[in-house]
Amino acid sequence: MLPRPTALTPQQASFANRLFAKQTQFLRSVSDPQQLPNLIHPEIAFVGRSNVGKSSLINRLCNNNKLVKTSSKPGHTRALNFFNLANKITLVDMPGYGFNSRVEWGDLILDYLEQREQLKRLFVLLDPVAGCKRWDEQLIDILEDKSVPYQIIFTKRDRLSDANYATAEADLRQYLSTRAKPYPFDILAAGKRRKAKSKGKSDEDTEHDITRVRWTVLEAAGITPSQ
Repeated sequence: MLPRPTALTPQQASFANRLFAKQTQFLRSVSDPQQLPNLIHPEIAFVGRSNVGKSSLINRLCNNNKLVKTSSKPGHTRALNFFNLANKITLVDMPGYGFNSRVEWGDLILDYLEQREQLKRLFVLLDPVAGCKRWDEQLIDILEDKSVPYQIIFTKRDRLSDANYATAEADLRQYLSTRAKPYPFDILAAGKRRKAKSKGKSDEDTEHDITRVRWTVLEAAGITPSQ
């Protein structure tokens, strides 16, 4: 079984929140492999099944509900969308996937995963209720085959009680322990939690989850408080 991560220090949390409070700008949308921009900053990409909450998470991380367009229609994101965060990191919003992901994605996504030297980590978003399904395993097989470093983020946490969420997390940890490339062992969480007896406590836990994702993004990109 994979070990559990250590808690963030107050300094790490403050640094992550302050950097993500800076302006994030849309750079460009790419639908052809030949159009991939030549960017200098480290890239962090986000991917997940259609309607898993990917666009909402990026907006939440960047404190901008209008940064990435959200839609209830599956497969709304059809291209790679690039965003500049504080002139330090490029965030990449990838198309959602489903059955026959290799066919649906085509050359654009697969070429990006295989050839993009700037890509430092891919965050794979999963619904904790559904868990890791065949489509997710197909993606993970691709990532393992292409040696792409990836990490899991559970979204929509409020759909499960704390006990059921812990079970879902344990099941996923067991699965990931059989794989080679997940980095490093930390399963992140994002999204609202079920309301506790104290609403303030629930909000505090949710914000802590988002802060940890922010810090992990910076860590993956090699951005430290000394920079």
